[in-house]
Amino acid sequence: MRIQSSFKKCSICLEENELSFEHIIPESIGGLLEADIQCVDCNSSLGSKLVSKVKQTYTIRLAINYLQKILPKLFIKIEEGQKYIARKNDDTTTSAVLKKGKIKSKAEKADDGSLGFDKVDTSKKLSEILTKEGLSKDEIKDKLTEFEKVKVEKPHKLTDKITVIKRRFVSWFQKPGDTYLDTKIVMLIAYNYLCMVVGDIIFDSRMDFIREFILNGTETENLIFDQIPYSKKYEPYHKIFSEPEDTEIKVTIALFGSILCSVIVKNLSIPKDFNWILVQDLEERSIMISESFEAVKKREIYKV
Repeated sequence: MRIQSSFKKCSICLEENELSFEHIIPESIGGLLEADIQCVDCNSSLGSKLVSKVKQTYTIRLAINYLQKILPKLFIKIEEGQKYIARKNDDTTTSAVLKKGKIKSKAEKADDGSLGFDKVDTSKKLSEILTKEGLSKDEIKDKLTEFEKVKVEKPHKLTDKITVIKRRFVSWFQKPGDTYLDTKIVMLIAYNYLCMVVGDIIFDSRMDFIREFILNGTETENLIFDQIPYSKKYEPYHKIFSEPEDTEIKVTIALFGSILCSVIVKNLSIPKDFNWILVQDLEERSIMISESFEAVKKREIYKV
């Protein structure tokens, strides 16, 4: 869903360059709403440096794993190529990735010198090893046929030097990583939201320290971040809302209904009625906007 802004210049670099559409919440984690608020260069640069890393955050991965039956396409979008740990039936583990919707173990060498391969790669890898052993093509073909008949967990001597063991994965889980989102991406999402809420006020020089933080991570006492990786049961929606006060504004982002990221922007004031609530329903792929929490209670909600 795209909305047209009134901007004549980029909200990040402030240059009057051609504007491109930017997702308010990253598309990589299901963001639906776009607005033309950044130039092509800033959009591309921030996309590669910041936005591309969002889906690697462990809490995001845990959320989509929980919601994968409700959001199967988004699960694949987030998890494809991500790192996993697979546990074999001898209780050892191996590195793995999700490839084309299936867990695939990585080739690796164990401390005892043995080599491990995923079953889809075994024929190719065994052929390479047997070729180095000096076997002919016909001999290799026979050995591969012999290997196919080997039972799981039964060591089998394929040649004088090569013993093979088939093992089966009994479980797999996402490889743990960073629990918290990069605060620069939290600020970017909040800033994108503010672009929609305050319009051209976003270009005021009082906002320069926000842009500087997004671009360069320049520390400032005027930004206070807080994150709660898990606040309640995961739900298939994202939500953003603001709470303007006299000398500060707080923006809260709820990802998958549970991952709470907030930033308090100090020494900044905007009209107190600029507190729109944006909700993106990931299951229905719909966007809802309300003017305030009071409006929500009155069911004054607009579907975009």
